[in-house]
Amino acid sequence: MQPGFLEVARRPRWIGALLFALAVAAIFAALGQWQIGRAVEQGQADERDTETPVALESVAEPQEPLLSVAGGRIVEVAATIDPDSLLVIGGREQDGTSGAWLTARAITEAGDSLAVAVGWAPTRAEAEAAAADVDLAPGIVIGRYLPSESPTITDFEQDTTEAMSVGDLINRWPGFDGDVYAGYVVLDDAPASLEPIVSLPPQQQTQLNWLNVFYAIEW
Repeated sequence: MQPGFLEVARRPRWIGALLFALAVAAIFAALGQWQIGRAVEQGQADERDTETPVALESVAEPQEPLLSVAGGRIVEVAATIDPDSLLVIGGREQDGTSGAWLTARAITEAGDSLAVAVGWAPTRAEAEAAAADVDLAPGIVIGRYLPSESPTITDFEQDTTEAMSVGDLINRWPGFDGDVYAGYVVLDDAPASLEPIVSLPPQQQTQLNWLNVFYAIEW
């Protein structure tokens, strides 16, 4: 007489096989849940408060790389604009119109250098003329701290600049010496003869890491 299903299922080896299969399934389920958790964690939005001004020295140091905690934040620092460093860079688009930025070197109370973008004008000539209106008195520099740009090929060929490159600017600042910040600040307020440069907060997007999602499906 053939044994029935229940009789076979109650045999120790089949009970052991069932427990083994359940353990493997539990491990796969845990790994899948972990991968889903990783996908959501890596897709978290940037929820930093970038719009409340903080002291520049609290998020950045001269001669050090720009960290993610500092990028795109509104910062403030006591500094003085060096009148000999005022420089116009072209090819700067604003609201769909190409124009020019007036830039400068700000010297902090500690003697460190900080590149600043002072304001925007529709032409290079207007930006150059606005240099006479820049406040050179010691004060508080406030604006968005952004990473340095890379020089363009045109910059080297024509000895001009269209990039807000800290490395390039320090070679153009007369009498530059000492330490410099890796990023630059777009000033909140511009002289009356210039328009404030449009500087938007960092985009906050939540995206899933789909590779982790696919791994979770595999598990």
